[in-house]
Amino acid sequence: MNFDLKTLALLFLFGFGAWYWWRGLAIKEMALQTARRACERADVDLLDQSVCLSGLGIQRDDRGRLRLRRTFSFDFTATGDGRYRGRLVLLGQRTQSVEFEPHRF
Repeated sequence: MNFDLKTLALLFLFGFGAWYWWRGLAIKEMALQTARRACERADVDLLDQSVCLSGLGIQRDDRGRLRLRRTFSFDFTATGDGRYRGRLVLLGQRTQSVEFEPHRF
């Protein structure tokens, strides 16, 4: 079976896209677990049991290496009455920060 350069490039792009999608699912699951733990520590309830990718960029870590910076948002409630927004930032596979909007206790 002979492949020309165009076919090989398309196969590579398809393979890279599938890998990126699969890796993104694993990172999203990690972000969801981090959001759950942060909500438990803050004594609030994570709503919808989900996180949503809201930002993507590149940033250097503490060692100066380039890493993918992903920002996820999630909703939470403290009293069951209001819905508030939280934000989680992952730099590579490490949690950089977790922030909660001001909310009622």
